[in-house]
Amino acid sequence: MDFFFSFLKQLQIDSLETPALLLLLVVPVLYIVYSFVQSSDEMERIQLPSIWYREYPKGNTIQPGIKSRRFQWKWLKTSRRLWSKIIGTMLGLIGFICLTIAIAHPYGGATNENRTEGIDIYFTMDMSASMKAYDYTLDDIQARYRLDVKTPNRFDTAKSTMLQFIQSREARCHDHSAVIARCDRIGISMFGQTAFIDIPLTTDYAVLTKHLKLRRIDDIDATQSAIGDGIMSAVASLRHSTAKSKNIILVSDGDRKGGRISIRQALAAAKAYDVHIFPIMIGASNKAVLAQPNSGGVITFHEAEFPVNYELLEQIAQQTGGIAYRAANNDDFMTQLNTILDRLEPSISKEVRHDNQIDLSIYYILIAFIFLLLSHLVNVTLVHKYP
Repeated sequence: MDFFFSFLKQLQIDSLETPALLLLLVVPVLYIVYSFVQSSDEMERIQLPSIWYREYPKGNTIQPGIKSRRFQWKWLKTSRRLWSKIIGTMLGLIGFICLTIAIAHPYGGATNENRTEGIDIYFTMDMSASMKAYDYTLDDIQARYRLDVKTPNRFDTAKSTMLQFIQSREARCHDHSAVIARCDRIGISMFGQTAFIDIPLTTDYAVLTKHLKLRRIDDIDATQSAIGDGIMSAVASLRHSTAKSKNIILVSDGDRKGGRISIRQALAAAKAYDVHIFPIMIGASNKAVLAQPNSGGVITFHEAEFPVNYELLEQIAQQTGGIAYRAANNDDFMTQLNTILDRLEPSISKEVRHDNQIDLSIYYILIAFIFLLLSHLVNVTLVHKYP
């Protein structure tokens, strides 16, 4: 019996590769309707005689009240044939359903339910042209370039620190020594002239790391800095979150240029959905160094004005219950992130993980074969035996 229940548990379906094929199940429904109509017509033609009847003795002398003990089998034989047809049909339908599920390629496997705690965080990252600037002196940049030393710009600094942060979150989530693992859901949205959700909220830190490593600042139009659009895209994704703490970490130099949605509209939406915004300003001053390749492919450096606007970031934080921070380098950025995490209250949730997913098609094909064979045997041995 334990083996039987264990086998049934293995048949639990977690996903289907081609669920559209389940539309074939309309066929048995139509067949059932057709069989019901036919069976109703046949039942109307059946006469049901009395099981007991009177017996007339020899000599044509009727003796009322004397009943024969001989049983009338006609009605039972007819009923048995109908029930055999019903059973055979149902077995065939079950076989057809299992066969349909099999060709839809069901997948299942062991499931583990883990209790975790965490917060929901959206990194809303500026990808405008000002994020290409280097927060070094012109002499330092030229010296590093001659020595072939890689120099991170503002975007590289932010991306590098975010990767370190994601790795630290992954280590906390996979810490088996903890009673309740700390698994923060992280999402990433980007904005330049427009805004988009790069990665929705997830605890799949490997996917987050892979996508973030591939991201380049020229992936989108960087001519503007639509902060309002960036905030609104993250708020739209967080509005369905059930976490106690919903947060946006806005990584920008703080200077708004362009965009369809104003910062005032974005902050109104954030307050409506109880989303806290923690801006982190990248950029130490209004002057920075910009690299400019010439027509011959040689890179030259020159100082340019890239205004930072810390006051705007402070206003964003104050209106949403957050705090604004400054970060001139990776160490400052990571320190600010850890400070933000210490302020936030995690919520406990249940996470169901599906491990070792296997294709269950062969099992459903086997079950379908068994039921179709039983249906055939019932029809041959019982239905046609009583025409």
